[in-house]
Amino acid sequence: MSEPVRSMLVAYDIVDNRRRDRVAVALQEHGERLQYSVFLVDGRPATFIRLRAALLALIDPTVDTVMFCDLGARDTAARRAITHIGARRPLTGDNGALIA
Repeated sequence: MSEPVRSMLVAYDIVDNRRRDRVAVALQEHGERLQYSVFLVDGRPATFIRLRAALLALIDPTVDTVMFCDLGARDTAARRAITHIGARRPLTGDNGALIA
């Protein structure tokens, strides 16, 4: 049986503009941008292993940071774990519908 899809919050602090742009592009291919340096990525464990390896190849680990926060299984409380104050960007569900 395959692992359930999980939601992961990925945030980064990249010193160099060129590396920052490359990290942003890589994350946009896997998830939704919530803020300038924060993405929501859904996937199975293997997806996150590959994503971590790809990001490690793009950053300078002596000065850059990428943080992964596991929000749990996508189908459970993961979507409710993200709350907002102020202007809010709606999240997209599996079928492309916006989640309020």
